[in-house]
Amino acid sequence: MNREFNKKIQLMLVSVIAVGLFISLSFKGISEEQPYSQNNSGAQKLIMIIFDFSSFSCPLCLKIFNDFCDTLHSCGQEELALGVLVPRDSENNEDNEKFKKIAEKQLRGLIIGNNLRFPFILDKFHIFEEMDLDGTTIILFDGTRKLLKKYKLPLTSEQREEVFTFEAQ
Repeated sequence: MNREFNKKIQLMLVSVIAVGLFISLSFKGISEEQPYSQNNSGAQKLIMIIFDFSSFSCPLCLKIFNDFCDTLHSCGQEELALGVLVPRDSENNEDNEKFKKIAEKQLRGLIIGNNLRFPFILDKFHIFEEMDLDGTTIILFDGTRKLLKKYKLPLTSEQREEVFTFEAQ
């Protein structure tokens, strides 16, 4: 019962954070001098990449992630991206500290090995841990169109079109 309650609380926390991020992006656009749709920075759009730690052990998952990041770079949308590495902790606190250090090193290797030029952080507070992650997940925020979508890698051609051009389906 207590574990189920904790899962519900964590899911609500993730939802609140996502809504807060979406609202803060909306207010940032309102506070600009020019209308946000005319601003070239595109900061009201965000591509959040949630990388599950288990994907490190899957060469195909890493290849798909690398291809996604290459496309993100070639489309000039790296400034819109934010990455999050979601580790899986064990029940033992002593093991958790060792695991966090391993996760931090894996993350540094992921950033360097894939030449990532966007922020990528470790989910140390387990905000995204309870999400249904089975590999890498992409969350697309677009405040100008009031769009919030979630995808799993690999993307279909229609999903790629929407993520990389922010076009509606």
